[in-house]
Amino acid sequence: MKRILLPASVLLFAALPIAAQEHQGRYSGEGEGQLEVDLTHIEDDRYAISISTVMPISEQGGGCAGGIDGEVLLSKKGGNFFVENEDFDPALPASGYNQRMCEISLKFSKDGTLEIEEREGCLYYHGAACGFTGTLVHDAAGL
Repeated sequence: MKRILLPASVLLFAALPIAAQEHQGRYSGEGEGQLEVDLTHIEDDRYAISISTVMPISEQGGGCAGGIDGEVLLSKKGGNFFVENEDFDPALPASGYNQRMCEISLKFSKDGTLEIEEREGCLYYHGAACGFTGTLVHDAAGL
């Protein structure tokens, strides 16, 4: 019985790094602008993340663009990305531009999509005409 447990536990631990990297790659889609998310596995459940949004200039109004990056802890289902706003002033009242943190929720679904939702405090990182909310697909999903 002990002989079976040892090889099984070795296989389990050998598979962990692959599972930890399952979210890595580029995701693109639309929402409040054309969105892109790049995830690079660092170690364990920690990833480097870069999010960008672009709303082209149109007849309805001006364009918009923005981006944010940092590190995020991700589980199999997703996580929350927090970045401290550089221009936050605690002496001023809270507003769309004056929040201590930018928070973005990331949710991975079983169909391979990534839903990101801007929670609060991210207006500093993009213009008023676009945001970090939308549904994205892994660029390798069609392979």
